[in-house]
Amino acid sequence: MNKHPLTKQQIIKFLIKQKKIIHQTEIINLNKSKGRILAENIKSKINLPPFNNSAVDGYAILKNDLIKNKILNCSKRIAAGDKKEIRIKKGEVIRIFTGAKMPLNCSTVVMQENTTIKDNKIILKKIPRIGENFRLKGEDIKKNKKILTKGSFINQQNINLIAAVGINKIKVFKKIKIGYFTSGNELKLPTKKLINSQINNSNYFSLHSLLDSNYISKKYCGNLEDNYDAVKRKLFKSSKNFNLVITAGGASVGDEDHLISVLKSIGKIFFWKAAIKPGRPLAIGKINKTFVVCLPGNPVSVQLLFAMLINPFIKSLAGGKFKQPKSELIYSDFNMKKKTKRMEWLRVVKKNIYKKNYALKYPKQGSGTISSISYSDGIIEIPESISQIKKGDIFEFYSFENIF
Repeated sequence: MNKHPLTKQQIIKFLIKQKKIIHQTEIINLNKSKGRILAENIKSKINLPPFNNSAVDGYAILKNDLIKNKILNCSKRIAAGDKKEIRIKKGEVIRIFTGAKMPLNCSTVVMQENTTIKDNKIILKKIPRIGENFRLKGEDIKKNKKILTKGSFINQQNINLIAAVGINKIKVFKKIKIGYFTSGNELKLPTKKLINSQINNSNYFSLHSLLDSNYISKKYCGNLEDNYDAVKRKLFKSSKNFNLVITAGGASVGDEDHLISVLKSIGKIFFWKAAIKPGRPLAIGKINKTFVVCLPGNPVSVQLLFAMLINPFIKSLAGGKFKQPKSELIYSDFNMKKKTKRMEWLRVVKKNIYKKNYALKYPKQGSGTISSISYSDGIIEIPESISQIKKGDIFEFYSFENIF
């Protein structure tokens, strides 16, 4: 186990090295696949579009008839779904609709609003370019082209593509099984009538929401009381039923924090403590073949560590790719002193001032300050080496819209 807290980069390096643990696959209907992880490469068996077709409602026309004010005859039409193959004659246009198969000898369509029509006679008011409003067979996707790779997530952006190339059943990895615990005798189901030192168990609802993905099969395993034997018994049992176990709380150094001791006794610890604020008492270990992630008990730490590190880790274990959340550059709008040796995630409000994005520091930054997540827009990441933040400094900004 590490002697010193690991940096974010060291933690990510360790997480990326871990091999996926989900190998079993299943075939599912495409309409139930959103959020699942693809277990094979997908190649298109057809061209897309499958034939030359019109991009608009209008008139198919020959190149030599593209003359303004020329009177052309129109006696035929092609609608979407028509199977007939037609050739255009000189001096003729053919009425055609969006998606309809193009005439064999034509590659141009004039939009209907650019014509004058009377008694099946067409006059061009505006001349299109040669090839305008024409979609070529296979111009989007060629037959046998790989369209998605193994490990991709099925989402709104690619589910349409899969269907468009004629696939309605796909092979995906089976769902990763995750059990999760909260920890602490003081935790209660949400109530307005708290007694003495009781606290509403917000971490249960946070983890329940954070784990709400279609590639995850989740189960709340209860609240771990502050008792060594009880923690040991429940963790060992859960290691037989899940691929991954997540705990929130009980991973610090207090007399009633038993998770680390239990992990040492019945499993192993890969690392404990992170050089991250908030989120120092983070631990990852293993019991049998089951990974165990011990998050701190403070609600802000739970959410940020999960979003920035644990969620990408879960995706990679489940068959996907380890991808860090996307960020953008932002200017700081405040001055602040900071201790070195620890990276900080500062909650900020994003403001656009004179066409530049600025980060305004949320006034309350404690790891237990739940409002700092609710009332800010995201976090900026302050590297370990920085001790002084000045107005105008540039940092990486992670929007809550992107990471949660």
